[in-house]
Amino acid sequence: MKKSFLILIACLTLFSCSPVQAETVTKNDVQLRDDIILNLLFLPIYKAIEKHFGKPKQFYCQQILQIKEKVEHETYRYFNVTVQLTTYEGAHDFPYDLVTITFSNKYSMEWRAIDVKSRRLKPNEITECRHPSLLKHRPLIAEYFILTY
Repeated sequence: MKKSFLILIACLTLFSCSPVQAETVTKNDVQLRDDIILNLLFLPIYKAIEKHFGKPKQFYCQQILQIKEKVEHETYRYFNVTVQLTTYEGAHDFPYDLVTITFSNKYSMEWRAIDVKSRRLKPNEITECRHPSLLKHRPLIAEYFILTY
């Protein structure tokens, strides 16, 4: 009887772990990964925007749309990372542009923009940040960088 009871408790303990809790940890890990990548790409993003528009522009609501691993042969692989963000003028004033930039680290340790597309947003179009609590201070960082660049 004791043995059956111990086996029952062991099974209940093993299967009582919530899959929702595991999924939350995974989503948090992905979010942290994305934030780290966006922080590492801050300067390349800034330079790509300046080159594309011909002048520096402030931006916010940056998010990673896609990460692709490219394998040319067994011993060499690189990544293409596509990010999307919104640029603005002045104190978050129009015009707003939705910008999509693809970066690559092919044959380099540095990230370079290989494709930049932009579309002017209409006044009635609203872009929402994926999680405003983490991104709300990034425009301030961009403004600081523009002033010190």
